[in-house]
Amino acid sequence: MSWKKIKIAEIQGIEKVVAEFYVRSITYIPNCQFRVKITEDINGKYSARVNVAIRNSRDRSPEWVGGTGDSIDEALENSIQELVNSIKSSGKNINLLQEEDFEWSDPEDF
Repeated sequence: MSWKKIKIAEIQGIEKVVAEFYVRSITYIPNCQFRVKITEDINGKYSARVNVAIRNSRDRSPEWVGGTGDSIDEALENSIQELVNSIKSSGKNINLLQEEDFEWSDPEDF
């Protein structure tokens, strides 16, 4: 039986981790590398989660982003673009970003 056909009362959804990527960018990320995890839902749609977030200027809370798509590649591209957009729209000077401008997910959660 396929995992997509599992039906258990009180379980609203199952997602399968189908890929994880390491992305390097010295322009946007001070330590230059972050991870993107891709999951597939039972309908064959893909979601991507990024393990880093820019802190907003108002209260320094993290602006977590992700992406979706009909393929692994599309979800990956959309999540990276969303991260870049959130960094660009943060109001911070990209050339002066420091480690403290970001929040990282707990490695055990990612």
